[in-house]
Amino acid sequence: MCNIFIAGEPLAGKRIASVTSQRTKQDWAKFLETIERQYHYAEKIILVMDNLNTHKLGSFYETFESKKARALLDRFEFVYTPKHGSIVSLL
Repeated sequence: MCNIFIAGEPLAGKRIASVTSQRTKQDWAKFLETIERQYHYAEKIILVMDNLNTHKLGSFYETFESKKARALLDRFEFVYTPKHGSIVSLL
């Protein structure tokens, strides 16, 4: 069993994927760090995603030191899908 994180930027035809052995808060936070590095030039990265239990802002603080967690969080804007929707997309 494994977990696959996928983020897509549909209008640009881009996607980022990462396979992990599990799906933890730390795995999710590290995946978002990967996204942040790919879009280092962007002022703000807007993520549209579901309400999974690992998709919490506290995940950054559980994974990174406070200063780095805050810096990463400042780069993202989170938009959550309705309860019965499930997609992660970069706008």
